[in-house]
Amino acid sequence: MGVTPNRGYPYPDPSSPMRITEDLQALAEAYDADLKSVQDTVQQRVMFRATASARQAYGAGATATVSYDVLEENNGGALAAGSTSMPRDTFIPNIHGMWMFTATVSYPQWLNIGWVSLELYSTFLVASAKATEMPNNADGNRTISVTGMQEMTGTGTGNSIRAILTTNVAGTRSVFPLFSRSLTGFLVARI
Repeated sequence: MGVTPNRGYPYPDPSSPMRITEDLQALAEAYDADLKSVQDTVQQRVMFRATASARQAYGAGATATVSYDVLEENNGGALAAGSTSMPRDTFIPNIHGMWMFTATVSYPQWLNIGWVSLELYSTFLVASAKATEMPNNADGNRTISVTGMQEMTGTGTGNSIRAILTTNVAGTRSVFPLFSRSLTGFLVARI
């Protein structure tokens, strides 16, 4: 009986007697034991997700920091203690490493708006996305999203992440609505 060089799975070699049932059982048991050992070493990925579905009033200015009212945190400790109370618009990851962030915002038809952009900011611009096609009455809402990676210090102060929505003009109304929105961050690698 031979074994694979990497994981040690048994297999019949040419000199082995033909025992199909026993060989399949040995392979299945080896595979099952190996999966269990791998499963025991896999940890949940550190992450957080902030969401909101209630309307956010977006003032007459051209820029709005996106706010959230629900927080999900996987593997606790992803965020600094001071950045977990809700509602909020800025989050501080608690673990030093490379983080990936994705923000989404759903927005309606607006008068006099020619483009909208969504940007991820830490201490500086991390990533941005821009849309020049606005929803019409038949569309209802449109969603813009942006994804970027940033090293976060994990010190619990500073080095925060937030999403900012910008339009080309303030428009003719004093308030615009932002609908469903989310900001997701997960730790890609510890540093």
